[in-house]
Amino acid sequence: MKLDFLLDTYGTCVGQLRDELLPLEELAETWEFPYDIHFVLRILPESYGRKTFRRFDSRDHALYLDVSIVYEQYQRMSKNEQREALGIFLYEYLLESIAKYKKHADKETQDQLSIRVKNWMLENNWLDGKINKARTLLAENMGLYEISRQLQMPLEEVEYILLRMHDYEPTEAHPDNIAAEKAPPYQL
Repeated sequence: MKLDFLLDTYGTCVGQLRDELLPLEELAETWEFPYDIHFVLRILPESYGRKTFRRFDSRDHALYLDVSIVYEQYQRMSKNEQREALGIFLYEYLLESIAKYKKHADKETQDQLSIRVKNWMLENNWLDGKINKARTLLAENMGLYEISRQLQMPLEEVEYILLRMHDYEPTEAHPDNIAAEKAPPYQL
């Protein structure tokens, strides 16, 4: 099967994260599934009003998932936060989408695909990664320094997670995104 992730963004870490998905694309080529799945990730300003949508093309035997993500929201997130937020959304949207096309893939085939994708995402910190683990440890009142050491995360990021847990909403771009802005733009 073909599972790919195309990108339309600039100024967030999603371009770098898309590159992290290349091994998943390669692995999916070895899987059997009755149709291909193509994601288009669009990180756009909220003012565009673009909505996420899906379309199945019976002639191409392909499911097209056009995902719109709010640029302003991702600008305030670290790269790790973006990875986990994107991972959760992509996984849940994939499950929801393949479930809508039961006539093309039975429940057992859908389950096999979802297990494979979930396992890859868990192994690569796209689901239940460091951010989620840091939140759990912070909720258990573990010290910031200990969490930083245990999860091998910068202390500043652990502090940032703690602030976000206590309803601090930053108004400026996260430093990870400032660095990403200096990279060449990713185009569709």
